[in-house]
Amino acid sequence: MEEKKGLRKVRLSRCYRWFLFVIMISIEGIMNVTNGLLSSATKEIKRDLNINDSKFGSFGTANSFGRIISSLIFSVINQRVSRKWTTIIGLGFHALFVFSFHLTNNVNILIFARGLQGFTQMLPSIYVPVWIDQFGIRAYKTVQITSVQLSQTSGKCIGYFLNMFFGLDNWKHGFLVEGIYELFCTVCCLVSSEDYFSRTLFRPELSEEDEKNKRISCTIYEEIEPKNKKEENKGNFFSDLKILATHSLFLLCMLSRIILHGLNTCLHFWLSDFLRNVILEKNQLKITICYSIICFAGPAGGIITNAILKPVIGNYETRKSSWPLVVLQTIASCLGISIGFMNSTISVTIATILFLIFNSSALPLLQGILISGIDKNLKVTGFGIVNILTQLLTSGTTPLLYGIINDRYKDIYPRLAMVCIMSLEFVAVPFLILLAILRNRKFDKEEELKNKEERLN
Repeated sequence: MEEKKGLRKVRLSRCYRWFLFVIMISIEGIMNVTNGLLSSATKEIKRDLNINDSKFGSFGTANSFGRIISSLIFSVINQRVSRKWTTIIGLGFHALFVFSFHLTNNVNILIFARGLQGFTQMLPSIYVPVWIDQFGIRAYKTVQITSVQLSQTSGKCIGYFLNMFFGLDNWKHGFLVEGIYELFCTVCCLVSSEDYFSRTLFRPELSEEDEKNKRISCTIYEEIEPKNKKEENKGNFFSDLKILATHSLFLLCMLSRIILHGLNTCLHFWLSDFLRNVILEKNQLKITICYSIICFAGPAGGIITNAILKPVIGNYETRKSSWPLVVLQTIASCLGISIGFMNSTISVTIATILFLIFNSSALPLLQGILISGIDKNLKVTGFGIVNILTQLLTSGTTPLLYGIINDRYKDIYPRLAMVCIMSLEFVAVPFLILLAILRNRKFDKEEELKNKEERLN
C-alpha cells in the first residue's frame, strides 16, 4: 500500500481497543453511580446533612449547570487539546470531587463539588461515543454505541445496590467505592498510547459492498489529510457552528436526539413518584426492585434487539439503518404513551421495559448516524452542542414541565403528566422520516457519482 507523503500509518491492537472500549464504557457507568447513591438515600442524606427538599434539589441544579458550562467549553477547545488528557483530567478530578462526599458534611462545599462533578463528567462523557465511532470494532460499533445507554442506567442501579450493601445509614461508603474505581480507570487511560485517543488517526472507509464481503481483521489507522495553514487558521468554534447550522442531516439528528434523550431523563426522574402516587404502590422495596430491573432490562434488551436485527438494520453508517430507525421510534412512542395508562406496578414495569428496549435500539442508532454523518473534525464539537441543547431544552425542562402539569391536574387526572410528556416521543417521528429521505438521497448521489467515475475509468 502506497503511503501518502507526510502521512503516517499506525497498527492499533484490536485486543487493546476492546480493553479500552470496556474502560470507556465503565467510565460512563461509574460517573452515574452518584445519581443512584443520592436518589436511593434521599431521606438519610437530608437527615445527616440537616437540609430540606429545596437544598437537596440544589445538588441536581448544580450538576446540570456544571454540565452545560463544561459542554460549551469542551466544544470550543476540543480541537486544540489532547483528548487523552481531557479524559484523564476530567475523570481524575471527578474522582476527587466524589471523595468530598465522604470527607465533609458542609452542604455548601458538597453542592459546589456536585457542580464540579457535572463539569468534569462531560469531558469524558461527550468523548465516549465519539471514541467508539473512531476506534470501536467496525463490525460491532452499533452494539458498542448501544451499550453506552446500558452503562449509564447501570451506574444508577449500582448506586442503589451499593447503598443496599453498606446500608442506607452508611451512604457515604458508596462514594468511596466510586472514586476508587474512577482512579483505576484514570490510570488505565494514563498508561495507554496517545494514538488510541488521536484526533487525526482514522481507519480507511469501506463501501457497503466491501463491508459485506470483506471481513478486514487488520487495524491499520491512517492520519487524515492535514489542513493547509490558511484553512487551519480560518477554522474556529463559530465557523464550525456555522457549518453545523447549515448541515440538514445533523440538524434533524440533533432535534430527534434532544427529544429521545431528554424524555428518558424525565421518565427516570418521575417513574418512582408515578408508581407511588398514581399506581399507589406502597412497598418501597418493590419499587426499588422494579426500577432496577427497568434500568438493566431496557438497555440490555436494546443491545439484544440491535444484535438480532443487524441483518435488517445493518451498521449505522449504511443506508439500511434509515427506515428501521423510523419504525423503532414509532413503536417506542406508542409504548411510551401506554405507560401512563397502566394500572399496576407490574404492568408499568413491563410497559417501561418494552419502551426502553425500542428506545435503546433507536437512540444509539441515531447517535451513530449523527456522529458519523459530520466531518471528522466536527464530531466532538457537534456532539457537545447536542448535549448542551439537550440539557437546556428537554433534560432540564421536561421534569419541571411534568411537575407543573402534575401540580395543576393531579386531583382531576393524575396520569395526565405522564401521558403528556411521553406523547412528545411522537414529535421525533416526522424528523426521522425526513432524515431517512434526505439520507437515502445522499447515498443515491454518492452511488451515482461513483458509477460515473467507474465508467470514465
